[in-house]
Amino acid sequence: METILKIAQIITEFKPNGPGYVVKNIVDNLPSGMESTIFYLRGPSTLEANCGIKPISFRNINVLKGFDIVHSHGIRPDVLSAYAGMFSKKSLHVSTLHNYARDELLNIYGPKVAMLATPVWMATWRRMSSLAVLTQDAKDFYSSSLPLEKLHVVHNGIGQLPHVSSLSSEDDTRLKKLGSQYHILGTNAHLIQRKGIDQVIRALVDMPDCALVIVGDGPYRQTLIELAEEMKVSERCWFAGHRNNIAAFLPHYDAYIMPSRSEGFGLALLEAMEAKLPCICSDINVFREIMGDQAAFFTLEDPDSLGSAARFALNHREELADGGYKRYLQKFTGEAMGKAYAEFYSNVMSGRK
Repeated sequence: METILKIAQIITEFKPNGPGYVVKNIVDNLPSGMESTIFYLRGPSTLEANCGIKPISFRNINVLKGFDIVHSHGIRPDVLSAYAGMFSKKSLHVSTLHNYARDELLNIYGPKVAMLATPVWMATWRRMSSLAVLTQDAKDFYSSSLPLEKLHVVHNGIGQLPHVSSLSSEDDTRLKKLGSQYHILGTNAHLIQRKGIDQVIRALVDMPDCALVIVGDGPYRQTLIELAEEMKVSERCWFAGHRNNIAAFLPHYDAYIMPSRSEGFGLALLEAMEAKLPCICSDINVFREIMGDQAAFFTLEDPDSLGSAARFALNHREELADGGYKRYLQKFTGEAMGKAYAEFYSNVMSGRK
């Protein structure tokens, strides 16, 4: 009789966002013999996965006692996991470090929260049996503050993009009109300063044949709208807002642009690679690790460099799109991610033995 390894995945919200898709791709791609249950702190759940999905809180942590591994994702789940670990020694507790802790807290909550919460988060990670980091760059970054033997690189991956609802007639008409007049640079992002979209807006001044489509929402949206008006490029910037069918926008882009100032990984980049789009990326270590030489890179805060990278991507779109797609198939599929996490979990259990 096959022994089943039981894994609890804890997440703040199980919804269509970066951490949500990561957890979904883990559980949907694990091999037989490994069985997950997803627990969420804040609901309702709006994603589906091939496992049970249940709410959890600090009041009912006893539900975790029957699991071999408790895998948390994010600061609140990490704290809950560490707290649960104080009352049960049976489970091994692990976490995925989806970002650079202080930068993430600074961008979302501001400097005071970042100053207070970062040491707490780091202390929580030190209590874990093992830690998954998304890139070698993240491993190098954390190796000075966390035990090196606990850090293991596990790349994110995605499956084939799901069939999504078609564009609304209004969205379809607007995209076709923009596409008939301009090269469309597209980006799908949570609108915070770290995402660097302001750089693209500034560069559009000297790119009169290009338009920018931004799908997503966030606290920085109004600032970006005002910047586009100030730069007199607002007629070439469409802030589409939140959409549930983001993948339906990808075929309308001439190139995908990822201008982040820092990034934990960038699942949207994998989606663009899978959709066979040429990619334009800020020249940061994370994107170099993901893309290799199969993207057009630009120097941060340099509009001329960004413009040159965009021109290169548009002039070499077939070559970059094909190279990016092959790299996705080699390294970043859902199957590759499931295999990597299966190995991660097996090593955690071997360490206990």
